[in-house]
Amino acid sequence: MTASEMSNLRNNALDSVSANVESKTLKLVIFDFDGTLVDSRPLILESHRIVFSEFRLPAPSPAHSLSLVGKSLDVILAELAGPAAPILEMIKAYDLLLPTLRADPVFAERPFDGIDALLHELSRTTDIVMGIATGHRSDTIAPALQTLRWVEYFQNIQAADTAPSKPHPAMLLQALTAAGVEAKDAIFVGDTTFDMQMAEAARLRSIGVAWGHHGAERLTAAGAPYVAKTVDELRLAIRAALSG
Repeated sequence: MTASEMSNLRNNALDSVSANVESKTLKLVIFDFDGTLVDSRPLILESHRIVFSEFRLPAPSPAHSLSLVGKSLDVILAELAGPAAPILEMIKAYDLLLPTLRADPVFAERPFDGIDALLHELSRTTDIVMGIATGHRSDTIAPALQTLRWVEYFQNIQAADTAPSKPHPAMLLQALTAAGVEAKDAIFVGDTTFDMQMAEAARLRSIGVAWGHHGAERLTAAGAPYVAKTVDELRLAIRAALSG
């Protein structure tokens, strides 16, 4: 084979590789935060206990508090404390308290076992972009991601100050627009019925996780086509959904 023929063969091979890379469709995986990626129950319950005590309001039961996780804080407080409660003042109290509780290992958010490895793996997959859709505001989710060293994993963050509370679909629709991805190439992972309802309203495929706040039966009843019981099951479900 002549040098010219070898050069042409090499160029054709490079062109083929480039075409294959460019033909890959970008995929978007959006995660809920509390109850899906991290266990934040101690933080939530302690913050409710302190703030409700500060405002001399009866503390809500743990079950009631945790059943609302995922919604925006103003919506949660309106249900727990009643619409006549000083909601804005209570939110300010939460804002002041949150950094202190997060600095205490007893109350700080902790990733569920296996989640950190899953996020690392997905972040190294060239055709996958990851996002978050959370009831936190942007200024309260950012410090958590910084502490967890997850900032570089998520290029697309939708929060309570940029969209209506779950289960309104705006967070997911904004995530699609920001990433330039069609709904058919995206999937949402969450642990509450609010998450499943939001995904359905946005016409996104969803995966439920059984280790969060609402449990497998409630997620299935809310429309989850599949509920992962372990992180390994979640990994397989995400791969299967995005390869289809």
